[in-house]
Amino acid sequence: MSAYIELEDWVNIVSVENAHRRACQEQEKPYSQFGAIGWRAARARDPKLLKVLEIASNLMVQLEEDQRKETMRTSQIFAEQRMTTETQLWIEAYKTVDENRPIINLMWIYGAAAKLAGFQL
Repeated sequence: MSAYIELEDWVNIVSVENAHRRACQEQEKPYSQFGAIGWRAARARDPKLLKVLEIASNLMVQLEEDQRKETMRTSQIFAEQRMTTETQLWIEAYKTVDENRPIINLMWIYGAAAKLAGFQL
């Protein structure tokens, strides 16, 4: 249970933004261990990676709801709108790992989550 508490304290919107920014920077390099480590953790369905992806995607959805001042549950207009690309990527990354079918195109998001989970990068 202590790992859960530590992740809850560590993974916040600022750390998620920093990890996403790092993923974008690493994507520009010809080869980077950043994405490869995340890809291996996603294929192994690492529970720590899965928890970070869940927390991060929930934080990003909450941030969008706070910015729009509406929730998907209470507003028909908001429910018809699309979320930002970054939020969709993190949600899809969580879904694919949870369903044990990771996608290679999301390896940078997996790498960002692995960074937040404390994997050696």
